[in-house]
Amino acid sequence: MRTYAQAKEFAQQQHRSGAPRWLNMCQMFSRQCVGAAPWGVSAREAFNRIPSEDRHPTSPPPPGSIAYYGYRDHGFGHAVFAVNGGFVWSNDILRRGQIDRVRWDVFPARWRLPYRGWISACPAGELPVQRGDEPLAYRQGRRVYSSRMRFAQDDSDSVWNLQVALLARGFEFENGPTGYYGVHTRRCVAIFQRRRGWSGADADGIAGPGTVGALGLLWVPE
Repeated sequence: MRTYAQAKEFAQQQHRSGAPRWLNMCQMFSRQCVGAAPWGVSAREAFNRIPSEDRHPTSPPPPGSIAYYGYRDHGFGHAVFAVNGGFVWSNDILRRGQIDRVRWDVFPARWRLPYRGWISACPAGELPVQRGDEPLAYRQGRRVYSSRMRFAQDDSDSVWNLQVALLARGFEFENGPTGYYGVHTRRCVAIFQRRRGWSGADADGIAGPGTVGALGLLWVPE
């Protein structure tokens, strides 16, 4: 079985490859993310075969889990690999046969598949589920790389560190750190900058070396 970091990297590699190899293969993709051997020919069957103590109805599904959609008694269902911030990696949802990251709750409206829940274990062993009560940790030695610190930057450990530092200073992120530099993150950065007395281009919500240093992070120019 893979660690959470390994599972996430596998999903990212499939996304970056752009190869349309995952058409109608959601269960295979999801189990390969976590490194599990096959245990169901469809997502519906796979979820049904999991013992009740390892099936959980809560939402959003926690990072490192496999989440399921559909019905108990008919259809093939759908499986996805869950990551931080209420996002999941899924096949076919944006591009036919390819892997993309979307919000966990798009499937009921897009495909009319109700959310069934997530699993914490499968016949191959425990999944690398990241529990919500674990303390948030900085990544890559608190380093922030300039090439990974842009507005709309996605899935960035540098942005993750920025968000963790903002959380430590009382800023709120509904879904915790996500690694995505979106509108909310930019707004929080701008507030932090203005509180330090900065203005104009120095308070535009984009974290440069000054902001990063003031947050106790290490700026790495690239």
